[in-house]
Amino acid sequence: MDRPSDEKREPKASASAADAATAESARLVAKFGRAFRAGDALFREGEPAKEAFLLQEGRVRLLKRVRLVERSLMIVRPGELFGESALLEAPSRNSTAVALTDGVALALERDTFRALLEHHPSIAMRVIDQLTVRVRDAEDQIEIMMLRDTQSKVVSVLLKLARDHASKGTAAERTELQVTPVELSTRVGLDVDTVKRAVQRLREQGYVRITGEKVEIPDLGALRKLYTLLGTKEELRGDVAAFPRSR
Repeated sequence: MDRPSDEKREPKASASAADAATAESARLVAKFGRAFRAGDALFREGEPAKEAFLLQEGRVRLLKRVRLVERSLMIVRPGELFGESALLEAPSRNSTAVALTDGVALALERDTFRALLEHHPSIAMRVIDQLTVRVRDAEDQIEIMMLRDTQSKVVSVLLKLARDHASKGTAAERTELQVTPVELSTRVGLDVDTVKRAVQRLREQGYVRITGEKVEIPDLGALRKLYTLLGTKEELRGDVAAFPRSR
């Protein structure tokens, strides 16, 4: 009888690895898991920072109060770390975490978190990758803040999201992005209604199509040209402001 080939044994090995990962995840949730409901505040700005959280299920929104108004910082998805100020022995929270959906997160004190990284290299690599992305996102946010025009801000974020989409091996001149108005406003740094109006203008001009929580960019080249044009207009407005006409 012929021996089974490596190709035939591969799926079984992959299934075993997946089962082991699922079992390990269940064990961690049983030990450190904290369930929450949509609308729950996992922590609030100003409270003592005692634990970091590693999201397992659901979505969480991070908010920060700026001039008496709460602004969105980011939307946390499964596999992502948040509340990490507790790992730096920070005296208090610098943001508020509100659950957008039901879910569960691992609640980890500083020593527990270190032990988790030591014994679970896959989690350590995931956290490192996430922190690397956050550094890049922070740089992008600084660039966006320097733009004065709302339309330029929104187009810039859409192009960056398309870039991230392409980095996952889906490069194309037509791109479909899964992004909610809240997530888009968080990245742009403006309120949801302002961002919705800007997206509606792009929709009317044919630069994007909206289906539910999906934004389709039918022609990335055209959107890039629009961004360049908007940048030129900003520069011209800046020149006019710097050198007003004499009366």
